Amino acid sequence: MEEESLINKFELHYYFEESDDSHTMNAFVRNRCEFELLQIYNELQRELETDVKIETEAYGEGGLKELWTFLADNSAPISLLLIGLSIVLSRLPSPKTKLEKMDLQFSIEERKQNIANFKKGNDEEIKQNGISIENFNLIIDSNLKISKFRSNFYKQLENYSKVKKIAITKLTKNKQKVEDSIFVQRSDFDNFVLESDDLEPIVDENATIEIVSPVIKKGKYKWKGIYEKSPGVIDFYMKDQDFKQSVIAEGIEFKNGTFIVCVLEISRKINEIGEILNSSFSVLTVLKKHYRSTVVETPQGKKYRKTKEAEKNQFKLFENDEKEE
Repeated sequence: MEEESLINKFELHYYFEESDDSHTMNAFVRNRCEFELLQIYNELQRELETDVKIETEAYGEGGLKELWTFLADNSAPISLLLIGLSIVLSRLPSPKTKLEKMDLQFSIEERKQNIANFKKGNDEEIKQNGISIENFNLIIDSNLKISKFRSNFYKQLENYSKVKKIAITKLTKNKQKVEDSIFVQRSDFDNFVLESDDLEPIVDENATIEIVSPVIKKGKYKWKGIYEKSPGVIDFYMKDQDFKQSVIAEGIEFKNGTFIVCVLEISRKINEIGEILNSSFSVLTVLKKHYRSTVVETPQGKKYRKTKEAEKNQFKLFENDEKEE
């Protein structure tokens, strides 16, 4: 590829009202938008395992244009990042997609395979999009940070009425268009903004909690305990009403070193910088209570165990029927 035709520039054009011939933009909004875009760039770099430097150039007029230049030893990783940024900013998610629907449980091996499949294309194939964009979409959709940073970007623009649309353009080194610009209209900004920061809760069906402080009176008070998979003491809701009632009515004793084995629901959310945090803990069913060598299975624990065993046996029968066919 000749140096002059190297595709290594990314232009983001903020369009204002046609009657607005200014070339200015609220500094806080523009800086926040740039921050979110750089976070997306960082996540794409990490996902695609590339090493591409980025530089910013002087802003252009006609609304307001930002121009980024990508630098690397060869053009293939640059092409990957340019395609990735274009997809992230322009491909509409499912209507009002929530984070919990995008919390795909990709294993490390699956992620690496998707990246490997995507990067199989040589530079010319990447240039012509003759590669598996589906693999790229899976990589993007399974990265909650990208989803959150994109949401933050469009939320800034949605709340800033001066911007009526944006255009995304890939350019050569000498600033020639590679293809038609991709436009995102203001009416679509909201489609990129997440409804909620809440994630689908995860359930630990065999959680062990050492009881630090039980609640022995009625009311929505939180218990305290030490959960083996979380640092420090956690506050949790006791939602097993049978166990809760037996504690209050029968005066079940909790000594130092008393544990419960339980079904624990962990509610999660993602913060502004894309970190996943545990927001609350709830014990749904107490399976066992033990102190030293004494272990007592609760009635609800016994019922839960038998239900799970029945489901497991039913699944085995289903598998055997499939094999016989």
